[in-house]
Amino acid sequence: MTRKPAVAGQFYPGRPEALRSAIEGVSAAPEGARPSPALGVLSPHAGYTFSGAVMGRLFAQVRVPDTVLLLTPSHAFSQPAFALWTGGGWETPLGSVAIHEALTEALARHPGIIPADEPHIPEHSGEVVLPFLQYHNPGVRIAVVCVTVSARLPALKEVGAYAAGVLAELGEDDALIVASSDMSHEHGRHAREVVRRNDAVAIERMVALDPDGLYSVCRLEGITMCGVLPAAAMMSGVAARGGTRGELLGRATSADSPLGGGDYVVGYAGLRFD
Repeated sequence: MTRKPAVAGQFYPGRPEALRSAIEGVSAAPEGARPSPALGVLSPHAGYTFSGAVMGRLFAQVRVPDTVLLLTPSHAFSQPAFALWTGGGWETPLGSVAIHEALTEALARHPGIIPADEPHIPEHSGEVVLPFLQYHNPGVRIAVVCVTVSARLPALKEVGAYAAGVLAELGEDDALIVASSDMSHEHGRHAREVVRRNDAVAIERMVALDPDGLYSVCRLEGITMCGVLPAAAMMSGVAARGGTRGELLGRATSADSPLGGGDYVVGYAGLRFD
């Protein structure tokens, strides 16, 4: 079964030319910066009007390799903790993204990673990232794991380390682990200030490559980072591959957009991990 786009024309342009143009328009790297390999990234997944600039700045500075392990949250499902896509390719207006069969089969051997396509069908958080991956590498292949709210920190760290081991066994030393997440979601008169403050706390833990600290601070301080679970798994995988730090490449809030405003604000951040 091929996964058809669920949010094309809503979160991002539904026509190929318009989508490519939208990505081109936000994909300029800072002066002197060039794309280089990374072990992992954290990417937003909101509508491009709101988070596209952060996504563009991120992927303009990270080389997209031929193999990407995409870890997403679920906004609708709570089980299984780790749902592995085992169907066919994922379609976007830019074409079809092939599934990395060997990587998917190896991930399925972990007893906690359950083949389950259903959580992926309505979920936008992976789909929104794909056009940026395609734009920078049309031949990219993916394996996709949807991490639901039932996943706990020990399992997140174990699955991240397991994924790192699988990539090594397959000789995929250049593979990129992508965690899809927006940052804080807040309501109220001072929502923008709360988002900026909370995001800074979470970003500090990510820059330190501290999945335990990120998980804990989001729980203890009520930081509503929707993809904290895939982020913790990604960071654990990066650490198992020899990574030591994260680097913030861009951040914003929905209030920064011409369509933003009001008393509901979401934060966005793009980080690379090496």
